This record gives sequence, structure tokens and C-alpha cells, in this order.
Amino acid sequence: VSWIRRYASSSRYSLFSSSLLDVFLLMLAMLNTRFFIALFLPAVMVFVVDVDFAPAQRRAAKTGTRKLAPGVMTTIPSEVQDDETFSGPREIVELSVGAPQLSWQPNLSAESETLLARVKTTIFRRNIWALEFSFKPLSMIQVDLEQPDGTVKPQTVWYLVYNVRNNGKHLSPSPVPDESGRNTYAVEPVDHTIRFFPNFLLQCHDVDRVYLDKVMPTAVAAIRQREDPNRKLYNSVSISDVNIPISSELEDKSVWGVATWVNVDPRSDFFSIYVRGLTNAYQWQDPADGFKAGDSPGTGRRFLFKTLQLNFWRPGDAINPTESEFRFGVPNQSQVPAGKTEDDILKLYGLKERVDYQWVYR
Repeated sequence: VSWIRRYASSSRYSLFSSSLLDVFLLMLAMLNTRFFIALFLPAVMVFVVDVDFAPAQRRAAKTGTRKLAPGVMTTIPSEVQDDETFSGPREIVELSVGAPQLSWQPNLSAESETLLARVKTTIFRRNIWALEFSFKPLSMIQVDLEQPDGTVKPQTVWYLVYNVRNNGKHLSPSPVPDESGRNTYAVEPVDHTIRFFPNFLLQCHDVDRVYLDKVMPTAVAAIRQREDPNRKLYNSVSISDVNIPISSELEDKSVWGVATWVNVDPRSDFFSIYVRGLTNAYQWQDPADGFKAGDSPGTGRRFLFKTLQLNFWRPGDAINPTESEFRFGVPNQSQVPAGKTEDDILKLYGLKERVDYQWVYR
């Protein structure tokens, strides 16, 4: 009896009625039988447990992040390919053009073994990694933003809430000696953390405007309050400080962020968002006559980075645009504006066929 009174009257069980407890103890003292204990004690303990844990469950629900319904997020799988782990054979123009004294005729070995011959057929190898990218529907919000003159003005902010996930199985070329002692290379999967240095570019194809995402702490705070106050959202700068660990089927270690744009031309109906930084894959070229003897190393060299192109359109006009008008993908023939064809729209996006997204080098 004293054990029941001590637990039932504690602060954790404050919802348990003291009068009810007194009645129970009085009946127990009067009957003093095992039958009463066996019959009523389990019911009382269930009531006590229910009083204790129901508020705890509600508190957990309040502190957890919102669970999104199926289909809310669109996921673009990470994409890595074996041929992205090398470039070449390529010519190192800094040596073949910039150091002509390397040309000589050997007497005791093949000319193909000279340094000049080798720099003309060099293969460059590298590790390749990639992140999975998921995003919510493109949205907009009205936020009071500080202007350059110090005043505050309400502005429409376009934003894209997303997360990046490291699924591992990145690619690493490893040397394998052959019978002659020369190395061939096999690509092996490796797991490691990744840091995401994003670049979000919103390009309006029909009005020829390009917008780089802008870091706006005030807007991010308002977006977080609207989307999920309990979820940390990084901007395009702060997310680069996070080492993204490997996720598994049992443990999701995705990192969430938001890209924001302001002053987007409301006349635009056809636009794409280009996301760079989801992989370190790249291509490079040395144009003919781009490098001359005496130039600094790398002069004229052009790099193209693997970039995710997300296509969007909206069937509205420039008056009072709303986020409900945003559509992911490219319109079909029945959805294109009057006076235009589907081929005209594909040409705007730089596409050969209707696709929601594609990987491009740019």
C-alpha cells in the first residue's frame, strides 16, 4: 500500500486523483483479500501508466520533424559512371607546346618512350563521388527583406527545399599490374563522407534572365517556420560546412537545405534550375591554339562541370503569380501556349525530347 501511495502521489503521476487513491486504499484495508488485489490492481496500474506516458508521446510528436506524405519529395538518384574516373589520352600543352626543347631522337630506346611522346598521350585519373538529391515542390513566400538603403520591403521569394543524401559506393580507380609490369586500372566502390558546395542557378528561358540563388537569413527563417520549425535548413553557404555521412536503409543521415531567389521576372513561364556540386565529375578541353609558349599554365583551358538540370513551367501570367502554378517538367503539345509548338518549347530548354530532368556538362 505504501509503495502504491508513494508512486501515485509523485509529481510524475500528478494526474492521478488523490481522492480516488484514498477510496482504493480504504477498500483494500476493509476487504483485506487477495481477490480484491488481483481484480483491481492491474486496472489501476494501467491507468497510472496511461497517465504517465500519454503526455510523453505528445511531447515527442511536438519535438519531431514533420513526416511527409508519399510523393511529396521528388528524388533524383546519384549517378556515377566508370568513364568519369579518367580523361584522355590528352596532351599536356604546357609541356608539348611550352617546352619545345623536350623534342629529341633517342638512340637506344623507342621514341614513344620519350617524355615529349608521353605528355601527348597522358591519361588523367581521379576518384568520383555523387549525392542523391531530393526536393519538395518549388514554392514562393512573401518576406519583409532589408534593402540596400536600410529600409524594409515585402518581396516575393522563390524557394526550393531539398535534401542531399550520401549513399556511398563512390568510384575509385585502382592500379592492377599486368603481365608486362604495366598498370591497368579497375574501378572499385568506396565509401566516405562528402561536403556539398552547391550552386543553384535559375534560368528563365523565355525572357533570357538568369538568377543565382541569394543567401537571405530572414527568408530562410520564414521558410523554416512555414515548412517545418523543427527541421534545420541550411543555406547554400552554411551547408558546405557539413560533412555528409553515409546513409543506410536503416538510418537516413540526409542534410536539408533551401535555395532562394528574389526579383524573378514574373513574365517567365519556362525555366530550369541548374544544381552544381552534386558530383565532382567534370570534363576539360584545350582549344586549338588556346595555349602558346610563354603563357601561364592552364591558359585557354575550359572546364565543364556535371550539373543537374531540373525543368519547370507554369501556365499563369505576369499578374499575381502563385506557387500553385508551378509544374515540374516540360509541357506537352496540348499545354503549350497558342502560336508555339512542342518543338519550340524543347528548343527553349535545350532538349531533344520531353524530360523532367537531365544531367548536363556546363
